Amino acid sequence: MNFINIKSTKIMIRRGEPGNYYWVTIQPGATIDLPEAEGIKNKLSKIRVLNSAIGTTKVETKQFVDSYTPDDFFKELTKIKGIGASTAQDIVNWGTKEKLIEYIQKGKSLPFRNDVEEKLKRKYGKN
Repeated sequence: MNFINIKSTKIMIRRGEPGNYYWVTIQPGATIDLPEAEGIKNKLSKIRVLNSAIGTTKVETKQFVDSYTPDDFFKELTKIKGIGASTAQDIVNWGTKEKLIEYIQKGKSLPFRNDVEEKLKRKYGKN
């Protein structure tokens, strides 16, 4: 699905797998083709193309649909003392709450700083 960065600042998107990833920079006004869930997660706006006609002339109209809605998981993470918006966004970009709980329950290492990992284990390791 095509997305556009309608914000006035660039957005960095992490692509690939943990341990084998790269960063993609999306400048203001730039478009990118991403899976729908990833575009929404990175707060990009969908591009919807509508075909219509003015008289006998066919017209293609692009609409930008703001598809981002505040995520409860993100809000929950920012309420943990010591985890700010930037770190919370990194965690949300990494995966879902369910994935985080699964990693903690299986004893897998999380790709975050040690102090953040400990806070997440304290909060979500209770289940």
